[in-house]
Amino acid sequence: NIGNLLTILSELYPNAYVIIADDGSSDNTQRVVMSFSRKNKNITLLDRTSEKVKGLTASVADGIKNVKTKFFVVIDSDLQHPPEKIKEFYSNLNNGASIVVGTRTKDLSGWHIHRRAISKVALGLGRLRLKIGGAYCKDVVSGFFGADTRLVQQLIKDKPSIFEGEGYKVLFDILKKLPRSTAVSEVYYEFGLRSKGASKINNRVIRAYIRSLFR
Repeated sequence: NIGNLLTILSELYPNAYVIIADDGSSDNTQRVVMSFSRKNKNITLLDRTSEKVKGLTASVADGIKNVKTKFFVVIDSDLQHPPEKIKEFYSNLNNGASIVVGTRTKDLSGWHIHRRAISKVALGLGRLRLKIGGAYCKDVVSGFFGADTRLVQQLIKDKPSIFEGEGYKVLFDILKKLPRSTAVSEVYYEFGLRSKGASKINNRVIRAYIRSLFR
């Protein structure tokens, strides 16, 4: 999927900087990214192969640490998040939002009923946790979001223990430690079909999310 995503991003946002964080996957991700980076110096690979803690949250947090621009957007590479929505993220951030969350209005992913049930439970628990304390939004477990770089980099530096590195809900980890007054806006989108590949959710990921609820 990564080659398709990089092609789309390069066409839609030719001046954007793209960081791909990879944990040492065996699906040729790094080879594909390096072939793109030789042609486009704005595309870089963050090789996390030797890191002890591996997982989506750890990878995204390390990617954010390396951001040099005023804002950043986190997007999955499987094309379930529509890249054309990034311009709305940028507009909202440029107009004063500190966090912009991609909120799903329709789910076209084709998930089985048990996968939908897991998602609904996670969403409900996350909303409850953020009502107790933290910045709030509708889709608290969204994987598609943008933010003010300095704000999140400072959070990572000051409170690294709030991040459940092996987990998959880095936005939730960020929201739960931000003030309720944080300017959060939402961009609505249809959660699409996965282009290729399969979900990585398993018991380990579920346990990581439960731990995150209490951090």
